Amino acid sequence: MVIGLWLSLAASAQPTGAGIYKMRWFVDKRLTNSFTINNTGTTPLNIPQALYDSVVNEVMKLVKDELFTQVRFIYPLNNRGDEMRYTTTTDLVGGLPRGTKKKAMKTEYMEYYVKFKINVGLNSVGSIGGEVASYSRLKPYVQIKMKAYGLDRRVKKRKNARTGKFSSIGSFQYNIGGVTMTNTNAIPIEQVVTMVFEGLEKFKNKNK
Repeated sequence: MVIGLWLSLAASAQPTGAGIYKMRWFVDKRLTNSFTINNTGTTPLNIPQALYDSVVNEVMKLVKDELFTQVRFIYPLNNRGDEMRYTTTTDLVGGLPRGTKKKAMKTEYMEYYVKFKINVGLNSVGSIGGEVASYSRLKPYVQIKMKAYGLDRRVKKRKNARTGKFSSIGSFQYNIGGVTMTNTNAIPIEQVVTMVFEGLEKFKNKNK
């Protein structure tokens, strides 16, 4: 009902700006946890504030350049009235908006509603061994996705990029009594953020 009212008033009240209502930043837990049990990490994903802010600021700039308008976060409210944000886990960066398009459109009247994803994952590029014990080489990659919707809920801009020009890491996995344990050559979070910036740069330069 609210969205319909906004649409009917569009002629007299032109929407402006873009709101990022969902920004999901995923990092494979094997990159930052040297030891995992049943694919569960032991250390929450903790990114220093300065690095966190630098990535967020770069995302804002990229979205602004893509949509030619001012950009800010939208934090829709859940049924309890709390802002919808991601909670920090062993593979998700916390504090970022995790709303839905429907809730975002009820929260703010804007020209674009944006969903942005950063995925830092791992691909196996070779392994030896069997079910009991195995050694693998894992190659990191960064995938960036952006999707912008208009007030009519239709996609107005879609863009994605992927880069995987990173050194592989070693991973030893073994199974004891039905419990799978993995030892990985984890890397510092600063190196992960550097990879993220390379992914964002690839996104920026795509189709130029």
